[in-house]
Amino acid sequence: MSDSIRNFTESFLKDLEENENGFFKVENLDGLAYLTIFPAGKKGKEVEYREILKRLDVFKISGVSEDEIKRVLKTKDSEPHLVGKWPGKPEPSTLDLKITEDKMQVFGILHPPKFGGRLLTKDEILSQLNSQGIIFGILDESVQKISEAEEYGKRILVANGEPPIPGKDGDIRILFQHPGTPTLEEDEFGRVDFKNIQIIQSVKKNQKLAEKVSPSPGKAGKNVKGEVLGYEEGKIAEWKLGPNIKTSEDGNVIFALIDGRPIIDRFGLIRVDEVCLLENVDFSTGNINFPGTIIVEESIADGFTLETDGSIIVKKSVGKVFLKAKGDIVLSGGFMGRNGGMIESGSDIYAKFVEQGKMQAKNSIFIEEAAMHSELIAGEAIVVRGGRGEIIGGQCVSGKTIACSKLGAIVETRTVLSCGMPPELLSELEGLKSEIRKNQDILKKVDTSIQKLNDDSQRRALTADEKESIPKLQAIRQKYNSILENLFAQEQSALLSFDPDRNSFVEVEREIYPGVEVNLGRNKKFSVKLKDIPGPSYLYLGGDGQIAHSKVKPKRLGLLQEEASETENPANS
Repeated sequence: MSDSIRNFTESFLKDLEENENGFFKVENLDGLAYLTIFPAGKKGKEVEYREILKRLDVFKISGVSEDEIKRVLKTKDSEPHLVGKWPGKPEPSTLDLKITEDKMQVFGILHPPKFGGRLLTKDEILSQLNSQGIIFGILDESVQKISEAEEYGKRILVANGEPPIPGKDGDIRILFQHPGTPTLEEDEFGRVDFKNIQIIQSVKKNQKLAEKVSPSPGKAGKNVKGEVLGYEEGKIAEWKLGPNIKTSEDGNVIFALIDGRPIIDRFGLIRVDEVCLLENVDFSTGNINFPGTIIVEESIADGFTLETDGSIIVKKSVGKVFLKAKGDIVLSGGFMGRNGGMIESGSDIYAKFVEQGKMQAKNSIFIEEAAMHSELIAGEAIVVRGGRGEIIGGQCVSGKTIACSKLGAIVETRTVLSCGMPPELLSELEGLKSEIRKNQDILKKVDTSIQKLNDDSQRRALTADEKESIPKLQAIRQKYNSILENLFAQEQSALLSFDPDRNSFVEVEREIYPGVEVNLGRNKKFSVKLKDIPGPSYLYLGGDGQIAHSKVKPKRLGLLQEEASETENPANS
């Protein structure tokens, strides 16, 4: 041992000896009460006479000799001395056992011994369990803990049955590529090749599309009484088939009936779409309405409409067009809507960029380069990433997630994001807020006019026209106060009609610029006003229900990391 360690040890022990308080104990030896008093250190507190009397009174010790107590207190010899007699006969500790109704768990509550009685031994506890028919799943560690009387009155699990494991249901193995969310793989320069997102798949007639996977067996369980518990067998998977599919004789395999595009939708329905291949869409073709997949090799003229129950794939950029599909919409180029076009998908939208356009997807919107001064609405996610990955201006509304590389612009372009709420509700709330602002502006002008007339009347006589305008202005003020009261009531009702999705979040890889506003439900707002915020940034609802700003990503679709290591105050930044 080194000198420094030896010196520290000696110093510690000396300090402990000097500062240790005195203490005492009362023991039951064959029904007699014995008192032992241990002395205090030089600076410690000595045992007080009244403390000993109080303890003896609690134990109801009879025949107490006060003189003997005072003598023992004076000597403090750390030896037991007879001071009285315990009441009643010593009783050992007792254990109450509670078996749950399903016989899968047993809890024990240990009660202390009486009149100085002894503790139950481990063997006695096991014997008590066995006498009540508890023979399976006994927890040795818990039994040991009870026998050592670590805690009285606490509910402790002492036996745990083994539940049955149900058989795993059979499944469908898909044999064609069908990414539910595409893997947007970046090249060495951080760019995504949208030609390789595997949205455009094709199959030949009679090609195998999918096959059934058999269910897996389960396992029987056992309760604490040792009774065997049966399990449910796994179920055979059922097909969900759409058009242009045929089934094998045994029903375990499906094939394509035609050459076409294989699809599996979010509900598991498998179908093969016919494909309509067009060079251009213009006055030579007119508007297009087709049940399958539409592929346009070149351009779509402004003002034309494509509508389909399948998907739309356009290999060039589009302008002021109207595209509507129940399936995916894929633009190998971009969308320049000039505040007039509209792209609407019952599934996902993929594009290189969007400028002054409106996009709405039931599922998600994926953009590579930038979304500029546009309105994007998605039921699940908006992802602007792969190239520049910028969201500049406009509004983005998403039910769960918004992710981008840069948010806003250095010139402080107003950019509004709303995340975690149903898009249709957010759209309605935005309309209500716009109406409120408009009516508040009118009311402010009316109040200003009335105040001006009142001020003028203090300095001079008002003209007849001015006097006549006062009651008119007051009537208008009353009208707009009533309108605003109704709008506020509607807004409040809408805000209280739902709970925000606590698993939603906004992710920004790099900067968030001033002029950005992020809403996460129930008036939870994050505003960037003074300076840009370097990334990475994650905005989400924390444990206190307020917006948290962190550099640590929350666990999506699970519990959020509510105590992230770098959480900041989300007030105006």
